Amino acid sequence: MLDGRRRQSAILLLVPAAVVGASLAGCTGSSGSHGASASLSAVKGDSFSASKLRGALLTRVNGVGAAAAATSGGYTAISAQVAAGQSAGGAPKACAQAVATGLDEAVLAGATAASVTFKVGGNDVSELVAAAPGTAAASALAGRLPASCARYKATVDGKSVTYSVTESALTGIGKQAKVLNVASAAGGSDAQWSLVYRGAGFVGAVSVAGPNASKTAVRQLAEQAYAYAAKSLS
Repeated sequence: MLDGRRRQSAILLLVPAAVVGASLAGCTGSSGSHGASASLSAVKGDSFSASKLRGALLTRVNGVGAAAAATSGGYTAISAQVAAGQSAGGAPKACAQAVATGLDEAVLAGATAASVTFKVGGNDVSELVAAAPGTAAASALAGRLPASCARYKATVDGKSVTYSVTESALTGIGKQAKVLNVASAAGGSDAQWSLVYRGAGFVGAVSVAGPNASKTAVRQLAEQAYAYAAKSLS
C-alpha cells in the first residue's frame, strides 16, 4: 500500500480463458509528447501534487503488488521510464514514448506525473497519471501517431522484426480515450496494447504487454484505473 492509502484492485482478463480472470492495481508513470506553448504554460500550474497523483494509482494487479514502488516527478522523466520498461516492440527512440503512452510529450513537458508497473503472469502492466489542467488534457490526446512510427523494425534476440502500430478512438472511458496496439508482423507473444484517456484536470495511460495482452484486457484495466483516479482526484 502506498502513502497509507487503502488498497485498490482492478479485475482484468490477463490469463487464458480456462483460468479465472485476474485483479489489477498499480501506479503508472506519466509521459507526453505534443503541444503548443500555451498548453505548456497551463500545465505548469499543476492542479495535483505528486503525492496526490501517486494516491490515484491502482495498487495491485491480479492480486499482485507493484514490481517496485510507484514513482513520481516531471512527466518527461516518468514517461521515458515507462517507455523503457515496455517489453514489446523495441521502438526507435523517436517513437518510444508515443508508442508507449499515446500522449503528447510536448504538451505535458512541464506537468507532474506518477507511474507504477506490475509483472503479472508473464505480462508487463503499467499505469501512468499526469496533471493536465485547463486545455492541456485535451491537447495531450489531440495529436496523432507520427507516420514514421506506424511501422518500424527492431532487433529482437538477434533477429530483425517488423512492427506495426495502430491507434483508434473509443468511447466510454473518461471524457476522451484512444487505444494503441503494437504487433509484430510475425505474430508471437510480444503484443502490446495501451489505452490513454483524459479526465477532469488529468490524463492517464495504461499498458499491457505480453502473451495475454489484448484490447479487452487493456480496456478493462483502463475502465477501473480511470474510475479510481477520477474518484481520488475529485
